[in-house]
Amino acid sequence: MVNTKADYTFVQENDSIVFRSKVKSFDLDHVTDKDLASFYMSFSKYATFDTGFLPVDGTGLLGIRKAGDHTQVVYQHKPGTYYVNWGQYEKDVNAKNYYLAQPYRIIIVDFLNDNLLGARTFYSPIPVTHPDTVLYHVNLPNINCKGYRGNAVGWICLYHNEDWSNLPFNERLIKAIDRCSGTEAYNDQNMSETDGPRFYSEHYKNNPDYQYLWDPKEWQNKTVKEGSDWTLSDIWIPVRVSSIDSQSQHVPNGQYLTLQMAVCGDYQAYYGDKYIPKPINAIQRNEFSNGIKLITNWFTRAFVSAKTKYTGLDMAAESIKAREQNIHKVYEIENEHDEPDEDLEDQDEEDPF
Repeated sequence: MVNTKADYTFVQENDSIVFRSKVKSFDLDHVTDKDLASFYMSFSKYATFDTGFLPVDGTGLLGIRKAGDHTQVVYQHKPGTYYVNWGQYEKDVNAKNYYLAQPYRIIIVDFLNDNLLGARTFYSPIPVTHPDTVLYHVNLPNINCKGYRGNAVGWICLYHNEDWSNLPFNERLIKAIDRCSGTEAYNDQNMSETDGPRFYSEHYKNNPDYQYLWDPKEWQNKTVKEGSDWTLSDIWIPVRVSSIDSQSQHVPNGQYLTLQMAVCGDYQAYYGDKYIPKPINAIQRNEFSNGIKLITNWFTRAFVSAKTKYTGLDMAAESIKAREQNIHKVYEIENEHDEPDEDLEDQDEEDPF
């Protein structure tokens, strides 16, 4: 295989085969050999992979879609009662912990180069069993509902404050689910002109009968008294957008946003995200402009990261190492209800994992 920088060949070396790069510079050949198994493992990270929508009963993985250096993951949480941290402003040390009922919750996470690129979250009163399942707005702060700087509707304001690139996939996914779950406080002042509580309050014209949809105290009171079955009703606002490739904000008379549209359309996953369309979507649509350049770049990066001698990969050991490093990280958030009712303690508390 040849690109503009190097010639790549498989070469028999004694009892093994190596993958060789030969670069000519000033009439001299610069040769680099990489272990074939190591290159295979390295290049496999860039392979196209799409599970489709998986059969999930309750909480679990709905799908993985990837190509090149980008991975998209879809995850569903079953209806239930969850603890959510809610602050008044960014980095609020007095953020409160509320006990809130929620319907099916769908999160779509984008990874780029094995780091978090962005995440979106939606509600559904029914489980996702079909690509055309309609998605609904989430009534939490820091969620893009009406439109925010070009980011996709449903976008969660999560900063890029950690390097996850050396973590196994399962550990990256655990961290992403955790950050979308409410353990990281939603703050009530950021994005207040477009976020969930204000959007629901505006939609219901601030009707006190629906105050539990934007007031966390009322939401918690209703949860304690009634559990979570009420969340499976028609109170939620369906997301409507201009089109599959224009989904940055709610459009009152637009198309209903389905899960298929959310994952397969053009969307901005974070501020200034220009990776549009996402590689897996571009490949499946056969709209891969600059495709050869990108693919050869992935190939070269895989060769560079491959080792000259492969020693195997122990995913369990890598996962244990990551968890040992993370074990002392805790969240200390003030509880809104200092002494929960006995009935509250008896209810089935959902684990974000």
